[in-house]
Amino acid sequence: MRLWKRRSAPPQVDPAPRKPDRTDEIIERLARVESLLEQVSYGQRILPALARRQFLDGVDLSPTAALRSHRFGLLSQNEEDGLILELFKRIGVTDRRFAEIGCGVNGGNSGFLLSECGWSGLMVDGRNACVKKVALRYGRFDVTAVRQRVTREGINSLFEEQGLTGSIDLLSLDVDGVDFFLWEALHVAQPRVVVIEYNYLFGPERSISVPYDPEFSLPDAATRAYRGASLEAMVRLGRRKGYRLVATERINAFFLRDDVTCDLPTGEVVELFQPPAKGLNKDVIGKISKAGLPLVVIDERGCPGEPVPAESVR
Repeated sequence: MRLWKRRSAPPQVDPAPRKPDRTDEIIERLARVESLLEQVSYGQRILPALARRQFLDGVDLSPTAALRSHRFGLLSQNEEDGLILELFKRIGVTDRRFAEIGCGVNGGNSGFLLSECGWSGLMVDGRNACVKKVALRYGRFDVTAVRQRVTREGINSLFEEQGLTGSIDLLSLDVDGVDFFLWEALHVAQPRVVVIEYNYLFGPERSISVPYDPEFSLPDAATRAYRGASLEAMVRLGRRKGYRLVATERINAFFLRDDVTCDLPTGEVVELFQPPAKGLNKDVIGKISKAGLPLVVIDERGCPGEPVPAESVR
């Protein structure tokens, strides 16, 4: 006699079917959304430029104001695309070659010229993600994307390696740091137009820069105000190298080589300097001084001095 019954095996249940992997589908949809948002962003950026041109049509403007009336931004950080395009309409183009030092993910100030105007050139950035992005974005165009931290010791060899020597049409320089010293060091190329970022937080009167450091990195600085050089410092360097200031766009200054003829007058810093939308922080030097960071004074000849305590340049 059995005292217990053998338990029957539980019925076999088919496992729930595995859901198909939809990762690729999700990625594709996100890419579409990103593309649509980008198109909306472009529309929002271009509409004010179109309205400006409509409103100013037929208005008698000075050469400088007429240049600025053409500003727009599709790929540039602000509205540099339109200024650069109009500037080359006035002075003409030669070889349509550019060098973009600090290209970011959009190609800086040269992306529009490359993708829409048939230009060719060099895009450089120290960040691998940026170089990969521009290489993918502009891969079908005539551009070389290089990952490199550009220094004053290496900038000329970089240009020589890329065949960018002698007269080229455009140099755009934006490295958020030692921009002044890179332009100062460059001598194997003579761009007809130079677009260079300046630090408007330093104000219109001071002629100063951060000291040269080949390893300078803005993210590592104690304050984001500690970068680049003032507009006055760039103007003095420009004069020394044979360039004149003709326009600004928020944080970028536009220089023409002296032998390039144009109806644009030489601009004065007091007239072309554009302060931040929220106004100047009058204690910016105090913040830099408190962090114990030095600055360099650029003299009338456009030459940098030795680093000095920030408090001495108030």
